[in-house]
Amino acid sequence: MRMFGRLLAADLRQFVRDRTALFFTFAFPIIFMIIFGLIFAGDTDVKYGIGLVDEDNSPASEAVAGALETIPIFELSRGDLEAKLKELEDGDIRAVLAIPEGLGAALESKQPTDITLYYDPSQTTSSQIILASMREAFDEIDRQITQQPALLQVQEQSVQSQSLRDIDYLVPGIIAMSVMILGLFGSLTLVERREKKILKRFAATPVTRSTMLSSQVVYRLILAVVQTLIILVIARFAFGIQVAGSWIVLIGWVLLGTLVFISMGYLAVSRARTTEGAMPIIQLLQFPMLFLSGIFFPVEFFPDFMKPIVAAIPVTYLGDALRQVMADATPMYSLTTNAAVLGGWLVACMALAIRFFKWE
Repeated sequence: MRMFGRLLAADLRQFVRDRTALFFTFAFPIIFMIIFGLIFAGDTDVKYGIGLVDEDNSPASEAVAGALETIPIFELSRGDLEAKLKELEDGDIRAVLAIPEGLGAALESKQPTDITLYYDPSQTTSSQIILASMREAFDEIDRQITQQPALLQVQEQSVQSQSLRDIDYLVPGIIAMSVMILGLFGSLTLVERREKKILKRFAATPVTRSTMLSSQVVYRLILAVVQTLIILVIARFAFGIQVAGSWIVLIGWVLLGTLVFISMGYLAVSRARTTEGAMPIIQLLQFPMLFLSGIFFPVEFFPDFMKPIVAAIPVTYLGDALRQVMADATPMYSLTTNAAVLGGWLVACMALAIRFFKWE
């Protein structure tokens, strides 16, 4: 036990002296969170510029324009069709609505009339929002003009007990990312010691391999907890983030995730002979898990053929569990499923790492 304590203290001292390790363990996730926080923490409403071309200039067309001006996400600007289409092509506005001549007369005679909406399909997200909002707006305008009330109305009711912002969902993802990076890159220490023959020298001492590995794992677990607490403290005071669930449960998920990625890192570098050779292997694991896991992008955004990949990545389940505990978010999977999948990854990676890891 005394030897274990000495090894752990040596690892911690070496970490404190390594400025690069300090940066990527603590500063990098904090900077990452601050950037996301400045973008997503506010309650600023998104507005889309809409060009309005009124070729009818009738009370009816003014009523349509007035109704559209009440829609919060639309910022209307009037002008002629040619000028507004040029603004659309230049990207200055997102759509152009052209009210045709004769709209008022057609409405008085209750004749159907087409109103043309020009948009840029390459702006996929904004065009979908604008088209859906326009359809809903004109359905309401049509009901007001025809005086035929809708029999079925949708009453919106949030299932969340509190109003949550984008940053409330992003911080758990940042913690999951930090845990993943900490666990994976922690394996490089053993590769470096193997490359420098330090592991071979340990074999000639009373220090057992299990003692050395245990000190490394505990050292990484301590860093993971400290890292998480620092992120949460800054998130609390900078962006008002609060943990909805139990802090003990949250730390438990962080520890489980750290163990999973430590074992995965050891497995990944089990045959690597040098640090330079191990680094690309870790990066090859890191980048797909970072961008295909759903910790920053909703799973619904991914094509169907990629969703099985998302479902196979362990950080997906860690991020989902952290969101449920921290933000009381609607789950992708149950906490039991998340624990079972992470536990399965842990057992499998640990068993394979023990089987294939080369000490010399």
